[in-house]
Amino acid sequence: MTDPQNDLVDDIKAKMRQALDKKNAGRKGVAQDGPTKEKAHGSEVVGGAPKVHRRKAGGGGS
Repeated sequence: MTDPQNDLVDDIKAKMRQALDKKNAGRKGVAQDGPTKEKAHGSEVVGGAPKVHRRKAGGGGS
């Protein structure tokens, strides 16, 4: 006689394994060379403001 608790655990493990295999299926093989996604593009990058060094506020001193 099989234990229903073990059957449930085995079923969950099988589903998790299947999901993991599906997730990793696209990662196998040769790495794909494509355009890298940049965080900023277009008008956000062109030109830009001059670089200014600023000190951290506060300081404490003496």
